[in-house]
Amino acid sequence: HLFVEAAGCPFRVSAGSFFQVNTPQAENMLRYLLDHLPLGPQTLLLEVYAGVGLFSAFLAPRAGRLAAVESAPSAVDDFAANLDEFDNAELYAGAAEEILPALDLHPDIILVDPPRAGLALPVLDAVLAMQAPFLAYVSCDPATLARDTKRLLAGGYQLQSAQPFDMFPQTYHIESVSFFTR
Repeated sequence: HLFVEAAGCPFRVSAGSFFQVNTPQAENMLRYLLDHLPLGPQTLLLEVYAGVGLFSAFLAPRAGRLAAVESAPSAVDDFAANLDEFDNAELYAGAAEEILPALDLHPDIILVDPPRAGLALPVLDAVLAMQAPFLAYVSCDPATLARDTKRLLAGGYQLQSAQPFDMFPQTYHIESVSFFTR
């Protein structure tokens, strides 16, 4: 593994783990999330596709409890190392489509950061069943975000905002953060 610094915090990142390569823009996304998520000492935050814990490391201190889901074995190990100091953070290791339907959680906020393919239907169904009042969707593909937004709207959510982030200048690739409320 190696250590990558983001927003002044070192993150252990193993060779098989995903980490945003444009760190300054990742920091901008992180600041945007911190500025807009309604976090508080009683908040239960569920983060799906948590990776090595880039967002979790900054969200955990502002939430009462953070539950995270990650499937990549190297990222699971990195997450455990990167968030070891937080007693209020827990990690469920496994595929989101298997873990989420089995979780008996009623989160106040759900944060999803899916791969390019977007949310698999069982993940989306489980997210909708949890009926969290606030949902943040970090997307790296506008097409799958549009597909999933249509499903979220049909499931009772309303799109509040969508903010793009130019992660790869001079290319068509963008990240975005969208906020939904019930």
